[in-house]
Amino acid sequence: MRTIGFLGGGNMAGAIIGGLLRLDDAPVIHVVDHNPAKLERLAALGAKTHEAPGDWITACDLFVLAVKPQGMKDALGPVKAFLNPKGAALTIAAGIESAAYAEWLSGYPLIRSMPNTPAMVGEGVTGLWVPEGIAPEHAEAAEFVLSAVGRVVRVAKEGDIDLVGAIPGSGPAYVFRFMEALQAAAVRRGMPEADAKALALGTVKGAALLAEASGKPFSELREQVTSKGGTTARALAVMNARDIDAMMDEAVGAAIARTLEMKAMFR
Repeated sequence: MRTIGFLGGGNMAGAIIGGLLRLDDAPVIHVVDHNPAKLERLAALGAKTHEAPGDWITACDLFVLAVKPQGMKDALGPVKAFLNPKGAALTIAAGIESAAYAEWLSGYPLIRSMPNTPAMVGEGVTGLWVPEGIAPEHAEAAEFVLSAVGRVVRVAKEGDIDLVGAIPGSGPAYVFRFMEALQAAAVRRGMPEADAKALALGTVKGAALLAEASGKPFSELREQVTSKGGTTARALAVMNARDIDAMMDEAVGAAIARTLEMKAMFR
């Protein structure tokens, strides 16, 4: 049976821990955090909780780094001496390159990932980067951990994690913003807010499920809904006139630019 440790018990760590502990082949989970309320909640799920690092870390086959980026370096200091010499670390923090971890952890094997918030309902999409030289069993353990809360996509190079952060990482906010606008358009035309919210939510959820089930390109699905000269065509013409493709490309570029700024802070 695997033993997985977590440094930090926040929302994302909690989602992953919950997903793992619901599995039939659930691993042993340890988590360290300074917040008693978080530890109490995770203990109720079945995790072994700790207020400070200790020898229990040495038993962990994989140690998940789940603290906020700005606190990562300081949090790793007390942990470093306890890491399993036959294990590896998996980070879910954004904006910190492997070179920084190599310095902070003296070259300890490290795998990078970028999950997103739908992991909290088991529908996450996580980008996973496995450097050369990582043992296959460690890569497999990382994928096992992350797949407990959704789909895992391996990326070819470390820089691709930045794009993962800008699309599935930040992407739920883009979708929520679209849903806000759709709801607002209905409310402005007299629909009660609750009804408008239900329509916007159902539209996005249904479209996503249809796209997944059909396997067809998004463009083909769009064309199936769009009758020539019809209402949908007229609405899409407005979006195209505003150049929605350029807007989204610029938005993703802005997110990546901010990631680069963050990475520079840890160099």
